[in-house]
Amino acid sequence: MKTYRQNLNIWLEEKKNSIENYEVKNILEEVQKHIKKAEKEEENMVNTAYDSGYYDNELSRGKKSNYYQLNFKLHDKLKRMINLN
Repeated sequence: MKTYRQNLNIWLEEKKNSIENYEVKNILEEVQKHIKKAEKEEENMVNTAYDSGYYDNELSRGKKSNYYQLNFKLHDKLKRMINLN
């Protein structure tokens, strides 16, 4: 199973190989380098999610609904609250 970052990198490589424009290829290479730099962050996030699930199971905690929204999209909820006022 490949991660989102790995799939994105494969897709960018295919696009880069199919494009003749040198400037566009350079930009795609820069994007690929930026994605590669995010590998450590992705590794930490996956390991943290695994550890959280493991400890929740060991402590017989219930399933959290929409874990992503609760942990990674809170700023969107805050933006919506501010914009309503």
